[in-house]
Amino acid sequence: MFRVQHSRGTHTWYKTAMAERLNGFMADRAEQLVRENFTGVRAEWWWERRLDGGIEICQELAPKEMARRISSSTGRDTQEVEALIEDELGLEDAEPVTLTFEIPGETAASEAARMLAERSSSPEGLAANLYRRIEEAARRG
Repeated sequence: MFRVQHSRGTHTWYKTAMAERLNGFMADRAEQLVRENFTGVRAEWWWERRLDGGIEICQELAPKEMARRISSSTGRDTQEVEALIEDELGLEDAEPVTLTFEIPGETAASEAARMLAERSSSPEGLAANLYRRIEEAARRG
């Protein structure tokens, strides 16, 4: 294995001459991959190992917190935004739900790193598109 310097100037062990697959990683290396690449998310999140050696990212989406934040940014009443969230997302109530994103075990580590970084590029993490969708609906009125 050799280290490659990537654009941010950091050395990463998962950029190798031969693409390593997630299903070949032991738990500590898989955790390091997740911790180095799924960053900046404000919501509670965790990861789990899949039977095929893949990784599943789990993130809590709290509709009440989402409603408060969207209400603040759009000027709409919080209860109105809560009702909008339940309607738009098909929720029965405002209880927290778990969002998941799975990366199969056959995925190359460098590709998994890219996917993790992409899905954590905003503080909303896996819920970023849902926040945008609700904000747009709230602005439309």
